[in-house]
Amino acid sequence: MPWRGLRIPIILLVLVASLVVFWGAHWLFNRFSVEQPLADFLKSQSYIHTFEINRDGSLVQISVLLAPVENLKKTYGELDRGVRNILGGKLYELFLLDKRDVQLNNAFYYSQFAVYEAVMRGNYREMLDYVNKQAAERGATASVFIDQDRIYLQMRHDSNYLYEVIPRASNNINQAAMQ
Repeated sequence: MPWRGLRIPIILLVLVASLVVFWGAHWLFNRFSVEQPLADFLKSQSYIHTFEINRDGSLVQISVLLAPVENLKKTYGELDRGVRNILGGKLYELFLLDKRDVQLNNAFYYSQFAVYEAVMRGNYREMLDYVNKQAAERGATASVFIDQDRIYLQMRHDSNYLYEVIPRASNNINQAAMQ
C-alpha cells in the first residue's frame, strides 16, 4: 500500500530489522566485553564463594559473597581495582555479602553509631574501642581498617562473619568546606 509513493510496510520492516540488529549488537557487546570478562575475573578470585551481576540501566550491580578473609581492606581493594579495570569508566556498585548471625548483627547495629560519628568527627580511636567492646560483649572479635575513602569493619563469631564497608565521603566534604 503506497502512500505518496512510499511503501509503508517495507519501511516499517526495515525499521524493525534495524532496531533488532542494533539491540542485538549492543547486547553482544555488553555480554562479551563487560559481563563475561567480569564473570571470569570474579570466578578466578579464591576469596569469592558466589557472585551475581545485574544491570540497572547503565549501572552495573555486583553482589559478592566473600569467604572469611584476614584483611577486608586488602581484599576489597583488590576486588574493587579488578572490577574498575574491567568496567573502565562504567558506573558500578559493589555489594559485599557475608554470613552474619544475630550476635554480629547486634554488634554492628550498636557499633554503627560510633562508626558514623567517627566519619563526621574524626574520633577513630574512640570508634575502634567502642567497636571492639560491642563485639567482645557478644563473644565476637572485630577488626577495623581505614583508608582515605572508606572504613572497613569485619567481625567474626564462631563460623559466622560480617563485612561492612562504610564510605568516608562526608568527612572529605567537610574537610574541603573548611579549607
